[in-house]
Amino acid sequence: MYMNMNFENVKFGNEGRDKIISGVKLAADALEVTYGPNGKNSIVSIGNTLKVTKDGYNTVMSVNDTDPYVKMGIKLVQDTCEKTAKDVGDGTSTSGILVREFIEAFKDQPDPILVARNMQTDAQFVIKELQKKAKPVKSKQDLIRVAAISANNDATIGGTVATAFEQVGKDGIVTIEESEGVKDTVEYSEGFRIDNGYYSPYFINTSKNTCELENVKVHISSVKMEELKEVVSLADAAVREKKSLLLIAPEFDSEILVFLSTNLNLLKSCVVISPNHGNYRNIMLDDMNLLLGTKSECKKVVITKDTTTFVGLKDNVDTTEKVAQIKSLIKEGDLSEFDLNFHKKRLANFTAGIATIHVGGYSKIEMQERYDRFEDAVCATQAALNGGILAGGGTALREVVEKLKFNECFTKVLQTPSRLLNTESITSKEMLKKSVIEPFLVTKTVLENAVSTASMILTTDVAIVNNNYMN
Repeated sequence: MYMNMNFENVKFGNEGRDKIISGVKLAADALEVTYGPNGKNSIVSIGNTLKVTKDGYNTVMSVNDTDPYVKMGIKLVQDTCEKTAKDVGDGTSTSGILVREFIEAFKDQPDPILVARNMQTDAQFVIKELQKKAKPVKSKQDLIRVAAISANNDATIGGTVATAFEQVGKDGIVTIEESEGVKDTVEYSEGFRIDNGYYSPYFINTSKNTCELENVKVHISSVKMEELKEVVSLADAAVREKKSLLLIAPEFDSEILVFLSTNLNLLKSCVVISPNHGNYRNIMLDDMNLLLGTKSECKKVVITKDTTTFVGLKDNVDTTEKVAQIKSLIKEGDLSEFDLNFHKKRLANFTAGIATIHVGGYSKIEMQERYDRFEDAVCATQAALNGGILAGGGTALREVVEKLKFNECFTKVLQTPSRLLNTESITSKEMLKKSVIEPFLVTKTVLENAVSTASMILTTDVAIVNNNYMN
């Protein structure tokens, strides 16, 4: 069974698990430095430049170690934080810290399988109780407080983000860009978003791991793009007209991808797989063609790993008939939950606008640090609008777990945010009166992701590192 295995790269039992746990602690300790409104900055070296940030996600993603087994633990925390950031955009620090706390609390228990199962069951009980406590966002002041708290108690950032969401509504899109000046400004425009990102990281052209195209020609195909000659023709036209090129299709021939990625110095371009499948895909492509107009052009497109956002539609298209048609489908009431959500997203694309916050600063370092906090604030505000709010500072979580009378270890872990934020003697009611609030969806996601990762580590009994990973 082990004939082809290099045993220098395999560690069993506590020998491997303890190293992994060391990596978890290292990553979580770095997160704790930036945690909460009184958290400190971290300075991250990126090549020949330095980045000052109080953002937990950017901090933890820069943690590393020379020991490959310690690196495993770091990577597991990074993956947890990345999933939390992808799901709700905030709460990354809490999720990483709770992974550490769960492991510390339960690592010496004799039956890790039972522990993991009980942790997952108990976490769902807590989430159900928290959901009962969640209150809908009722005022702009609620939005300001959610955004400000997420941005390290910065009322200026809170106000700017709340104003942006107030303008575009719950279903609107708020994006962030660096400003050329020192002041923050908000720009409103027509636009929409689809739930697929760049096909390959080769198209990334910013330090934020995004692809940003300006003055964009968009070509949408309902079938696989196979003819290189067609793409060469599109590329030539884009270069002549001094435009960028975005291709959207269900599939692409590899020759097309090679051609575009090797000519990025001549033409800024990107490739995105069209969203959804089957008839849903066709409906979405029809919507996109209508929104982009006869010219199929857009002022700017921002493409991440998971989404593509179209900002500043150039054609003034009359969408009244389409909006009425979608509203009629939604009102029928005979739709599955999936279909209902699908058509609501379609409606939002036609009716909700885009607010772009341009983040200012007196230096590049200051602008980047404020950009990170704006990003957290936008994500937290969106989560609050979608799932409601709870009393903040870890008090809602602490009170629920104490009320449900779980075992001492589980209770102690979920008291951690309150302990680190010095709110142990403060009640939820007092927090709500002070307008110290946090989104329910963030707390829910943090708990689920932390329990998932901690359970996996607690039930691990062999760590294997291949030679490529070690080198």
